[in-house]
Amino acid sequence: MTRLKNFLSKSKWGKYILVGGFTFFLIKGLVWLIIFFIAGFSLINFGS
Repeated sequence: MTRLKNFLSKSKWGKYILVGGFTFFLIKGLVWLIIFFIAGFSLINFGS
């Protein structure tokens, strides 16, 4: 595990993988947040 961390932090491609993975999950989280917000908002409007 430590060897993998060292490889990822030192190599150019490792940094791309780390940043790419982080942005992927960030965007995925934002998309889910928007979906739940829209779903909740439409339920509130539908109920009243």
